[in-house]
Parts: sequence; C-alpha cells; structure tokens
Amino acid sequence: MSPDGSRKTIDVSERDARGPRAKAALAMSLIVLVLACSRSAFAQTSYQPEQGEWEASIFAGGSFAGNYQFPTPVSGSDQEFSRSVGMRYIPGYQIGLRVSQNLNDFWGVDLEYSFANQELQLTNLSPSIQRLSLCHFIHDLTYNVSYLPLRPTKRFRPYADVGVGAALFYICGRSRQEAMNLGLDIRSSWEFVGNWGGGFKYLIADHYAVTFDLKDRLSRIPSYGIPVSARVVGGQFQPGISLHGVMQNWQINFGFSYQWDE
Repeated sequence: MSPDGSRKTIDVSERDARGPRAKAALAMSLIVLVLACSRSAFAQTSYQPEQGEWEASIFAGGSFAGNYQFPTPVSGSDQEFSRSVGMRYIPGYQIGLRVSQNLNDFWGVDLEYSFANQELQLTNLSPSIQRLSLCHFIHDLTYNVSYLPLRPTKRFRPYADVGVGAALFYICGRSRQEAMNLGLDIRSSWEFVGNWGGGFKYLIADHYAVTFDLKDRLSRIPSYGIPVSARVVGGQFQPGISLHGVMQNWQINFGFSYQWDE
C-alpha cells in the first residue's frame, strides 16, 4: 500500500475515533447544562413569598345606604295628623386607608378609616319642603378583628372580619345654611357603628398585594338634630322625623397594600 493510502487510512480511523468522543462530550455538556438550568428553575419555583406581619392599605369603591320612610306624627294641625317623611342616601364613592397586623397565622387586627361622599335627600318634610338635597359625607373609624383560614405562605388569603367604631354623618356648611333659610335647623350627627364582612388579599410580589372587601356597617339612623315629630305653631309648620330602625350601609372596595415585617 502506498504511503498516501496509509495516511488516508490513519486519517479515517482517527476521524472515526474522534466522532464518538465528540458526541459523548457534547451529550455530557448538554446534560450538565440541563441539570444546571433545572436546578435553577427548581430553586425559583420552590421559593414561596410570605405575607408580612404588618400591612398598610389604600382602597376605593362604593357606598350604598338605601332609602327609608318614617310615618311621623303631626301635632297642632287640624288638617293632618301624620305624614310619611323620606330619607334617601344617594350611592357614592368611598376612599380609605387601613393599617393591619397579623397576630399569628390565622388572626389579625386592623384600624380603618373611610370617607364616603353620599348626598342626603329628605322628602315630604313639610307642605312647603317636598324635597331637600344636602351635601353629605360619612366618616367611619373602626377597629376590626379578622380570621384568615389560610397560612401567610399562601398568596391568596380570604378572610372574615367584625369590628366596632364611630361614624360622623357630616352636613356641609352651605347645606346647613340652605336648610336654615327654609326654617330647618339641621346639624351633623355622631353614631356608634358596628360592621361585619369579608374579602381576600392576593400577594402579587414580595411586599405587594391587591385586596377586595365587602362590608355591612350597622348603626342607628342619624337624626341630624331634627325633632322626632312635626308640629304646627302659630300657623307655622315645624318639620320632624320619627326615626326608628337600623341603618345598613353596604360598602364594596378594591385596594392595594404594602406588607413588611419588623
């Protein structure tokens, strides 16, 4: 065999030997790369963000208090002995803030303030006042206790809560003056309030969550300083409202919160 032929045979053999070694090295490299990527992916997916001990939230939504009718006695008149006086709260927007603390895995407390803009309408107060619209705000300050059935390691945590506090049913100054011009002395009222409801919070990233809640706030119906009965004195009709029952103010809110640990 010629020298050239021998070299060709050696070249072919070496090439044949290098082929399996190259394929084995490539396969090993791919295996190492896959294992490294898998380990990294596993480390990322196994990480569980945990909801913090403290939470500060802002929220906004709607407030819905309903309509009420009150049969009201009228004294000193020979034309009527009773009239049905109406009180209507126009649905309005609500904003607020809340500071919460998780006491343990399942129980928490919070202090909440909310502001609702709800126009107040009074109807059939007197023969001359058939409808009176008033600029009206509701300020609520409550302390609440909540139960959360899922642990803080869960992104989604529903909850139920109950609380107590106080509410200021505020009549704007210009509306008070308009009522005074009509012979009606009206003022803002404070009431004790209790509430119950529920909602959920969902952790979208470390320290940040979105929230939803639905609450029913219960209180006495505020009197606004209006007498409990109407009367006619010297030919002048003096309005009154015979209030009774419980006021239900339903509130629906969506919010955003920041969480942290001490």
